[in-house]
Amino acid sequence: MKTYKLTLLLGAGAALLPQAALAQSAEVFGDFRARYESVEQTGKLEAESLTLRSRVGVRFKPADTRFSFLAEIENSVTLAGDDDRNTSLDPLPAYATINDPDFTELNRAQLGFKPNDEWSFTVGRQYLGFDGNRIIGSPGHRQDKNSHDAALVSFEHGAFSANYVYHWQLNRGPGDDVNWETDAHLFHAGYDISDAFKLAGFVYLIDIPEPGRENLSNTTYGARLTGSTTLGEVGVSYDLLVAAQNDSGSATADFDNTLIDSGLALSYQGARFALGYDVVSGDGTYAFANPLAANHGTAGWADVFHGGGRAAPADGLEDLHVDLSYGASVEGSAIEGWRAGIVWHDFEAENTGADLGEEFDLYVRLSFANDIELSFEMADYDGPDIAPAPADRTKYWLTLGYKF
Repeated sequence: MKTYKLTLLLGAGAALLPQAALAQSAEVFGDFRARYESVEQTGKLEAESLTLRSRVGVRFKPADTRFSFLAEIENSVTLAGDDDRNTSLDPLPAYATINDPDFTELNRAQLGFKPNDEWSFTVGRQYLGFDGNRIIGSPGHRQDKNSHDAALVSFEHGAFSANYVYHWQLNRGPGDDVNWETDAHLFHAGYDISDAFKLAGFVYLIDIPEPGRENLSNTTYGARLTGSTTLGEVGVSYDLLVAAQNDSGSATADFDNTLIDSGLALSYQGARFALGYDVVSGDGTYAFANPLAANHGTAGWADVFHGGGRAAPADGLEDLHVDLSYGASVEGSAIEGWRAGIVWHDFEAENTGADLGEEFDLYVRLSFANDIELSFEMADYDGPDIAPAPADRTKYWLTLGYKF
């Protein structure tokens, strides 16, 4: 029924576009990513995988109409390691998990209408993202990038912006096998007072009636304050997000949780130092839920503390983290720019204070001409080897990307 609704809406909208102008405005685009990934985890066999993810699409924006249309197909194919990993579609539980099985799907199909400079409307399968994707986002770390079946209304006037979304399906991946039906209303507004003071507020009414997922249904409201300035030659930026959440909709359990995401960064001539402290509350049964969000990287790249639509384990999570990096652009070279860095995390259970270990993340990223990127990343999580801490693990990624 939800797929039928998407097809009906897009079909009706596409009929409004002049066919001749549509063909003349066609623009093909692509996004390709080849990635080798290795996972060493205590209690599991080492997993390895080499995959190629391809996204190819076409966008239409006829000059004589205020309508636009975009469609995109996403595919991932395993080049090596098909029998050396555990995935949700091809379970091999003796191995560590690399959840990038083969799939092909319709990733995006959206119709846009922009009657003037202030209002815009988008309906269909699309990407959504507010406030750094912390609560509403489109995760793209795995080869299957999440998308949303939704209707978006946006308004912008000067420094003020407002968005309303009606959301009826989350396309989680991999493939179409684990999509979630939703009934959500998302309200977000922001006002940029200056570069140093940008304020946003939100109310998210999220209902997920999927069997076994009902207790991800919630009402979440909060605010975010961000800004950047300079002190002499030093750049300064900060970010503070605070949110409160309670059960609602199809939820059968009672919960009342909060999220605090904070950070301060200093930069000088290519060097960057960032300090962050995040607190995700949990009551021992349920932690803060963010089923429509992007979690990778919010508590380390090893991804040991989140999943299944929640930002932390049942007892919550406190995450103190420090990021040191240096990068530069390069003239007269095949390499246009590079950045290397290290991130350290110290973890503790928010509800009980239990030690949950630490993690080091390392990265080197190179950018080349023609939108080619090459990166090496590593995540090493070391826990106290007692419950409730997860099993130790080390992950490696070597990634080559190209866009046109």
